[in-house]
Amino acid sequence: MNKILVVDDEPRVSAGIRNLLLASELHISHVETALNGFEAIDYLRMDTYDLVLTDIQMSRMTGIELMETIYMEQPHLPVIVISAHEKFDFAKKSLSLGARDYLVKPVEREVLLQVVGKVLREKEEIGRQSLELSKRHLGRPESLTRHELLLELVTEGTLSKQDREDLTASLGERGEAPVFVVVSVRLNLAEGGFSRKEITLQDRKLLKYAAMNLLEESLAEWRGTVLTGYGNGLVAILQLNEPEMSVPSASAMGLKTQLQLIGQKLHTNLKQFLNLEATIGISKPHPDVFSLPKLMDEANKAAEWKTIHPSNHVFYYEDRLIHENLSIVEWAARIDQFVQELKSQMAKAASMDWTSMTEPLEELGDSEELFHRYFGMLVYRLYGLLLEYGHLAGASLQRFDPGVYFRGGSQAERLKGLSAYMRETAELLRACAEERDLSIVSKITAYIRDNYRNPALKIQDIAEEVHFSTAYSSYLFKKEMKKNIWDFVTELRIDEAKQLLATTDKKRYEIAYEVGYESPEHFSRMFKRSVGVSPAEYRKDG
Repeated sequence: MNKILVVDDEPRVSAGIRNLLLASELHISHVETALNGFEAIDYLRMDTYDLVLTDIQMSRMTGIELMETIYMEQPHLPVIVISAHEKFDFAKKSLSLGARDYLVKPVEREVLLQVVGKVLREKEEIGRQSLELSKRHLGRPESLTRHELLLELVTEGTLSKQDREDLTASLGERGEAPVFVVVSVRLNLAEGGFSRKEITLQDRKLLKYAAMNLLEESLAEWRGTVLTGYGNGLVAILQLNEPEMSVPSASAMGLKTQLQLIGQKLHTNLKQFLNLEATIGISKPHPDVFSLPKLMDEANKAAEWKTIHPSNHVFYYEDRLIHENLSIVEWAARIDQFVQELKSQMAKAASMDWTSMTEPLEELGDSEELFHRYFGMLVYRLYGLLLEYGHLAGASLQRFDPGVYFRGGSQAERLKGLSAYMRETAELLRACAEERDLSIVSKITAYIRDNYRNPALKIQDIAEEVHFSTAYSSYLFKKEMKKNIWDFVTELRIDEAKQLLATTDKKRYEIAYEVGYESPEHFSRMFKRSVGVSPAEYRKDG
């Protein structure tokens, strides 16, 4: 059964739509009505709905502003716009924010039910397909496709015995033993296409999808399979046949040249047909399909060398120039990974294993120049992290400056003091992070206390106050306060309402407006939901 929210500042209109929907045969169990966008947002944060129908022109918060909030907080919630305005700009903006349809008042009963029914059926079908897909993967009533098996192997690195047999059979369908190569394609979607307009999120999705199709066509000769990667990345798996590997043109140098030409072809086609710049990383060839996770890692490492050779576009893992810079790139990547782990495990930082960072420095032996370079990269990165957190917490960090901490020490002395430096850094980071988090939550609560009476208060306003994203602000608040932000806002509003009901003779509508609600009816519903009784009953019992 479906739940629907109707938003319109004309009560007769919203009540009429509500009655029409409940009397239909669309399996609708409940229809909530809201007089404006602020009421609607409250309902959406407290309950789960399958569809929203909203007017455009409403006081205080327009339907467009409501849709922007829905898009940020519940991007998959379908919205239908019902408006008395036929202006193209309204319809265009609504559809750009994900509206499933734009209907102009007065809407005929049959048209409204047809549109609502279509959206609900599509939503149910998406859920059904998702469930069927999950059942197929988990229950495995029939074999997975080669594409699905390759994707699982590349991303997870493990397959069941049955999956291995299926994959081996599907890849050997030509009767020839293939040799595999993985290509990592990193698209620059910040600019591209030929329209020369601003690249929106939807444009990026379309460009990435178009790039996948183009790469599939470009790699057809090598039985290329293209998989979508994280962010702007794509992954291509090539299959070269054993006979091709044995001819002189496919010798070690010949094969490298062939792969470079394939990479250049991909880059050229993306630029020519989609006006997209891309970085192409190519792994070594390997005859074992179950080496694909390793080849994926090689292709990614090759692509990372774009930072060292920014004028190049195609990088082969065993390229001579790459070998010259391999160790420094790997060390930088290891430091990045270590810092990310340190940031994500602040509470346990002091007990982390430091050997992954100290042992490589010990193995440098007598290479003094390399030691100082690698050592400096590590300690100054940690010091930068301390400055980031310590500055916010007001900590004194002068003694942690590597130039001060390790002043005058020999290579052996610096190496000996590194573990202590890392432990002390981790402990200070933990303390600074805790103090910073508490400071942020304190700023959030202070801002809410100053502004909760404003019915236009939005989570974006709160997040901007502390200069963090809405998601991180919400996460941090809940972690420290054991409740979400909107529960806290509602508590403050209801607590003040209880105080006013008990100590003043103010009318219900006066109290509603004073504590931050747009209408007395909405205030009463929120009050009863929180307290268990209506405002009138609370005042009487008190």
